[in-house]
Amino acid sequence: MNTLIITGGHIDLPFAKKQVDTGLWDCVISADSGLNFCREADIEPDVILGDFDSADPDSLRYFREKCPERIRTFPAQKDETDTELAVWQAIRMGSDRITLLGATGSRLDHVLGNLHLLLPAMEAGVECLILDEHNRIRMIRDTLTMRKTEQFGLYVSLIPVTPRVEGLTLTGFVYETKNDILAAGKARGVSNEIRDDVARIEMKSGILLVIESAD
Repeated sequence: MNTLIITGGHIDLPFAKKQVDTGLWDCVISADSGLNFCREADIEPDVILGDFDSADPDSLRYFREKCPERIRTFPAQKDETDTELAVWQAIRMGSDRITLLGATGSRLDHVLGNLHLLLPAMEAGVECLILDEHNRIRMIRDTLTMRKTEQFGLYVSLIPVTPRVEGLTLTGFVYETKNDILAAGKARGVSNEIRDDVARIEMKSGILLVIESAD
C-alpha cells in the first residue's frame, strides 16, 4: 500500500498538487493543519487525525461536516507529534511505502523531529520518504540502487545517523569510496553526484540519511 501523509509544514502548492495528481496513492492521511491544503486541493483524506491546534477552523469544520467518520481527534498534551501519529497510523494500516508532504519548513525542530520519524518506519520494513520541491529524503541501513533517470535533482548527500557508518562503498558516483568509514561530526558526505546510469550505496553497518537535492 502506497500512503501519502500531508502534514502541516511548508507546502509548495503547485508541487504538492502535482504529486497528489499522480494518482499513485492507495491511502491519504492528513495530519492537523495538513487539512488546509487538502481542502484547497479538493482532497478527501482517508484518515484525518491530530489535535487540530494549528488547523484552520473553517477547514476543520468543512471536513467534520463532510466526512466526520474519518476524523480522529487527539489531546494537545501528548507525547507524539501529529506527524508521528500519522506515520504510525500508516504503518498499522499495512503501508509498504509512505511519502510525507509538508514535513519540512522554517520550524527546524519539527524538521529534525520528522527526520527521526524515518527510523521507526525503516525498522518496520516500510520505505518512507520526505518530499518537498527541493529535496527527497530517505533513511537506509543497507544497499540502495539509484538510477540517474529517476534521481531527484542533481546532488546526493549522505549524512550518518549513527556515530559511524562502516564498510561504505559508493559506485557510479562522481566521488566513489570502497569499504570506507563515514563518521558523524564531519560534512564529508555532502554534495555528491550520480555519474553513471546506475549508482549504488552499500554499507556493512550503520544508518544513513540519503538526501537528493534539486537546489
